[in-house]
Amino acid sequence: MASSWSNAEGLAGAMAVAIRNGGTLPKMPANLGIEEAYALQKTVVAAVSGGSVAGLKAGLTAAAAQAQFGVSHPLIGSLYKQGRMAPGVSFASAPGVMLECEIGVVIDERGVPQSAGPVIEVPRMAFADSEDVNGVNLLACSIAADRYIVGTQLPMLASYAEIEARLIRDGQTVSAAPATEALGGPGPAVEWILREARLRGLPIAEGMLLITGAIGGIHPAEPGSYRADYGVLGSIEFTVT
Repeated sequence: MASSWSNAEGLAGAMAVAIRNGGTLPKMPANLGIEEAYALQKTVVAAVSGGSVAGLKAGLTAAAAQAQFGVSHPLIGSLYKQGRMAPGVSFASAPGVMLECEIGVVIDERGVPQSAGPVIEVPRMAFADSEDVNGVNLLACSIAADRYIVGTQLPMLASYAEIEARLIRDGQTVSAAPATEALGGPGPAVEWILREARLRGLPIAEGMLLITGAIGGIHPAEPGSYRADYGVLGSIEFTVT
């Protein structure tokens, strides 16, 4: 992998080990650019996944998140098969572990949506240094891809304009936002993911899960009993200890 910094392969290897083992990412290079970050992401994802990914994810889809992390557009990453969890799961709170309400869409080999349903993404921002927390470094580690909870898949709706995702912890609302908040909704979001995947040379395959962006922001995974209510799309319950 060509790079303007030294030991790029060593960096990718250390990042992959940290992601697989739940460790801390190595110090990131100060001069990393978008194109280098995408190249680094491919190497890291291949090392973590063994060459086979479960799907793709849209990240930093909201203007506020882009401003927070210093980028001007959404980003794309991959999902790991070993990160998939089922509703009812319990997992531990830890520094950098976050929660996002999303809608996940399953596609066929051409990228045509086959179904959609609730997903809770559980990304992990495991940077060693607070100075490393920016959009380019998030891109390099596949936008902090780690785990995700997949709810029941249903036939695609003609419109998601009336769908709201509400995240509730111990009976108190953490966030509530319309499904259209992420790139205009699942339909436009899938179109964006597919265009970006083709541009970046990322695989598109039968049965892939595309998660279409955070609805209601990103939140620390604080201990509690959670319910993510998506109205007619159903809900996901889980516990953070």
